[in-house]
Amino acid sequence: MKRLLLVLLSCLLLMPLFGFDLFLEEEPSRITSFTAEAAGGFYRDEQFLTRTKLSVALEQNHQRYGATAHLSYDASTNRMEAGELSVSLFVGNLTFKGGLFTHPWGSASTSHVVDVLSARDLREGFVDDLEAMKRPSAMLLLSSYMKRSSVDLVFKPGFLPSHLVTEGRYSLIPPAFASATITEPDTMGLGSWEAGGRYRTSLGKLDMGLLYFNGHHPDPGFSITSYVPLAVDLAYTRYQLFGLESSLLFDPFTLALEGGFFLSEDKDGTDSSLYNSRFAYLAELSYTQAESSAFLALAYQGRYILDFSTTNPADVDYLASYDGKAYENTLLLVVEYPFLQQRLTTRAALTYNLESEGYAVLTSLSYAIEDNLSVFLKGTVYGAVGTKSSLYKSWDDNDSLQVGMKAWF
Repeated sequence: MKRLLLVLLSCLLLMPLFGFDLFLEEEPSRITSFTAEAAGGFYRDEQFLTRTKLSVALEQNHQRYGATAHLSYDASTNRMEAGELSVSLFVGNLTFKGGLFTHPWGSASTSHVVDVLSARDLREGFVDDLEAMKRPSAMLLLSSYMKRSSVDLVFKPGFLPSHLVTEGRYSLIPPAFASATITEPDTMGLGSWEAGGRYRTSLGKLDMGLLYFNGHHPDPGFSITSYVPLAVDLAYTRYQLFGLESSLLFDPFTLALEGGFFLSEDKDGTDSSLYNSRFAYLAELSYTQAESSAFLALAYQGRYILDFSTTNPADVDYLASYDGKAYENTLLLVVEYPFLQQRLTTRAALTYNLESEGYAVLTSLSYAIEDNLSVFLKGTVYGAVGTKSSLYKSWDDNDSLQVGMKAWF
C-alpha cells in the first residue's frame, strides 16, 4: 500500500510538467502510449500460467528539460509498479536527471558484471531482457557528453536490494531456512548511500570505460540469531568496485569485455555474514548481419572469490557458490533471426553453469500482425545435466510454455 501511494504521489508531482512549459517559447513534445499484454499457458507441474499486464508511458521533451513516467499494472498479481519516474534538465553538454529509474553500465549485450546501479528482480524467474530483470531505484545522475567521451556521476541516497523472493515457485530461500524468521535492515536511509562514476572514451572502433562505485552487494548475507526457533538477521555487504568495460567493432563482429574487482568491507574474509572480495569478468563475441538483422552472441562470464572458506557451511560465500567452489564459470549463447521482412522473429538464449551443470533455456517466437499488434509463443526450461544442487535445479518444475498477444496504443 505504501508503494502504491508513493507511485500515485510521484505521478501527481510529475503530471504538472506535462502541461507546464516553464515559460519557454518553444512548445514541448508530449508522448502518451499504452501497452496491453495478455498470455496464458502452463508449467511443467501442470499448473496454469496466466498473465495480464497493462502499462502506460508519459513523456514530455523539451530542449531544456524532460519528464518521464512509466507505470505498469499486473492483474495476475494485483501489483502496480513504477518502471520510471524521472525529471531531466539539459544545460549545454550536461544532463541532470533525478528520480526513480535504471541506468545501465557495461558493454556486453547478453549479461554484465559491472552493471551495478540496479539490483535484480527475479520474481518471474529469468526473462530474456536484462532491463526487465532490474529493480528501479532512486538516484541522482549527472552526465556530461563530449565529442569522443562521456562522464557519469551518480549518487543514491539509499540502497534498494534485490527482491528477496521467500515463497512461491521462484523462491530464493534454501529449504533449510524456509521456516526461519527473517529480519531485514532498513536500507533506505542516508546511512546506506551509494555513489560512483564512469568515464568512457572512443578511440576509433574501440570504446573503453573506467568505473568506480561505492555501494552494496544486492543480495543479503545473514547471521543466525536463534536456532530454536530459527531466526536470522540479514546484512548487506558494502563494497568498492574498480572496473572497466570495452567494446571493439570489427564489422560484422563486436568483442566486448568487462571486468572488475569488488573490494569488500570484510577485507580479510573473516565475517561469515558478509561477502568476501572478488574478481568478476566477462568476454562476449557477437555477430550482426546488416541485411537481415540476424544476431548471434557467445559469452563467457566468471568470478573468483578471495579467502574462500569450505569449513563453515553457514558462510554466505559458501552457500552462494556452485558446488562449493571459490570460482564460477558460465557460458551464454543468444541467437536471433527475423523472417518475412522482420515480421516473424525467432530467438533463443541458453545459460549454462559449468560448476553446477545447471542450465536455463529461453525461447520465443513472435509475429507482428500490425505495427502495433503482435502475437508470441514463449518457452522456458530450467534444469541440470547432473544431480548437483543449484538454483537451476530447484526451479526444475518452473518449465513453462505460454502464448499471448501484445498491443501498443
